[in-house]
Amino acid sequence: FAEYERADLGNHYVKVLAGFNQEYGKTHGVTTNSTQLIYPSINSLSATTGIKTNSDSKNEIMLRGIFYRLNYSYKEKYLFEANGRYDGTSRFPKDSRFGFFPSFSLGWRLSEESFMSGVKNWIENFKVRASYGQLGNQSVGSYYPYISSMQPGTSPFLLNGGGTLTNYIAPGGLVSNSLTWETVVSKNIGLDFTTFGRRLDVVFDYFVRDTKDMLMEKSYPSTLGATAPSENAADLRNTGWELAVTWSDKIGKDWSYRVNLSLSDYQTEITKYENPTGAIDNYYVGKKVGEIWGFKTVGLFQTEEELANAASQARLGTKWRLGDVHYANLNDDGEISVGARTLDDTGDLTRIGNSTPRYAFGINPSIKYKNFRLDIFAQGLLKREWYPSAGNFLRFFPFKTLSMEQWWIDDSWTPEHTDAYFPIMQYAYSDSKNMPVQSRYLQNAAYIRLKNVTLS
Repeated sequence: FAEYERADLGNHYVKVLAGFNQEYGKTHGVTTNSTQLIYPSINSLSATTGIKTNSDSKNEIMLRGIFYRLNYSYKEKYLFEANGRYDGTSRFPKDSRFGFFPSFSLGWRLSEESFMSGVKNWIENFKVRASYGQLGNQSVGSYYPYISSMQPGTSPFLLNGGGTLTNYIAPGGLVSNSLTWETVVSKNIGLDFTTFGRRLDVVFDYFVRDTKDMLMEKSYPSTLGATAPSENAADLRNTGWELAVTWSDKIGKDWSYRVNLSLSDYQTEITKYENPTGAIDNYYVGKKVGEIWGFKTVGLFQTEEELANAASQARLGTKWRLGDVHYANLNDDGEISVGARTLDDTGDLTRIGNSTPRYAFGINPSIKYKNFRLDIFAQGLLKREWYPSAGNFLRFFPFKTLSMEQWWIDDSWTPEHTDAYFPIMQYAYSDSKNMPVQSRYLQNAAYIRLKNVTLS
């Protein structure tokens, strides 16, 4: 690569960088096995009497690209930067293995403008930023995802009458002839703000990030007779923002302090996906990643009248009684069900939460007195829902278990304890009617954690 820089052009500053890169990687692995050791403590292939098998693998990958960067500023008020890469990879077919990925950013320091001179004494820095960029990802499959690979094998049948098994070569599966780069497109706007004698510093960014041409297996009719090939057929979008605020000041001659707060949030939405049935257990266009589908819980059955007048819950179990979970009949069809678990027929299921971590924050105060300093760092989440998976369910909510904990007994429904958190105890191990995913037992996973305290 080479750089060219000019800082002696008066109000202008220019810097240019350009380069070329090429990579070649080759791996060769050999594996050999034998099944019977003559003596267990001698770990040597020569000290074995079993059947010996050998296999190997060979892979190659090549990358080639050119790149550039241009920086320009005028009076340090108007800032411009442009980047770009033109890359090729051996992972894709010849006609689609190269991709161009440009990016640029703009900055405007309003605080340096003459019309801001009236507030210069309390706004020391005010900058607005905007950027657009693309990045390519070529690690979207195997080393040769566009080549159909045949597999050798040995038939378990004696077909040639000679007493030996017949070798064969199995045809390769289907592959897409148009595989190409996965592309991440990022758009960002932001501002930097410093005021009050440089005591307050604020940085804010809002971004939209689209991931395009992700690999997925599309659905084809069973008459295809083969596994569907992976194709560049899915997109998703991340939308979010980030905020950092820092306040620093002094108190008298010996005391000073600094507080840094950070807060960010994002959500991920599927914008392109092949889901012809609209199954809610799969990705679909418009789905927010992390969605938790379940029943909305009315509460626990408290009276015989409530039990008799409720929608039928027979599809979820039998022998409903007081203290069992009462589910809401959202579609007003007189019975509680999951429907077809599709967008067109969700039954009484609804989105009860989302497991995506939201509003991540950090707090970093620092206090200094003469030569002593105290630093504290804590971080956490303001919002996140969590529902126990099947492996955790019995430990977290032991509705059916062979061991009894006192807290479970104390907080399970009884005629004398009708405001209990858990439903009435179940003694049949196969009885899981109170355990479907539901709003009553959706957990709040927000937290704050003290990470570090330093006194120096």
